[in-house]
Amino acid sequence: MRYIKIAFLLGFLFACTKSKDVKNILVFGHAGMGLSMNNSIYHDNSKESVSLALNLPTSNGVEVDVRLGADGTLWLYHDEWLEAETNGKGCVSDLSDQDLFNIHYQTLKKEKLVKLVDVLSLLHQDQQLFIDLKHVNSCRNERVDFGQLQVAFGEQLKGHEHQVKIICAYEYWLNELAAKYEVLYSTDDVEEGKKMIQKHPIINGLVMRNAAIHVQDVQWIKQQGQMVYLYDIRSLKGIRQAYAKNPTGIFADDLRNALSERGYAL
Repeated sequence: MRYIKIAFLLGFLFACTKSKDVKNILVFGHAGMGLSMNNSIYHDNSKESVSLALNLPTSNGVEVDVRLGADGTLWLYHDEWLEAETNGKGCVSDLSDQDLFNIHYQTLKKEKLVKLVDVLSLLHQDQQLFIDLKHVNSCRNERVDFGQLQVAFGEQLKGHEHQVKIICAYEYWLNELAAKYEVLYSTDDVEEGKKMIQKHPIINGLVMRNAAIHVQDVQWIKQQGQMVYLYDIRSLKGIRQAYAKNPTGIFADDLRNALSERGYAL
């Protein structure tokens, strides 16, 4: 009996220590409830998936993939080509709002493409939305028009600026975006990322693949006063590995397990 009590006490102390270590790490749904997850109820980047992620207890928000349509409207979509996941063809950047409104995913529920403004309204007061900005029109092999993009952000983020962070992988847009919004640079190269936060101190930090960064790098970035968010976290093992690095936050593909592993709300 004595040994059972000792084992119970050690287990309790370990659980308390783990909760203390991870309680300050923010947890966000990756593209809603997860990107390309076969067991997900809804397709990634759909309104249904985002809504479910935002309504899970203790969820800090979501990350979504955003593209600029031909009419200047911001739409959620991850892949470069519409035919990869939907009944549409071509690229979001070349299609009108009417065309995009009629496109749905090739799933049983046939979730429709959704405008960014229609998911912004789903945010609770204490939640954040990360916009992973897709800056290339693959059909034309060129970047989208930055001026048009700035206008779209100004009009369509209105009233939600304090809840939004922009993820950008194109260096030459960083400073102008960061003058108005919180901006994070996305890269899979740790050394490049370190150089970027030194070269562009106006940005707020980095977004990196979990497997591409070590705990020492996370510590260094945070010591510079910058944030670091990790993604591509698709299993319980990956969640625990990400938590062990003590980042600012994670974009979890298995959001329920990530929230459960953290244990409780901030």
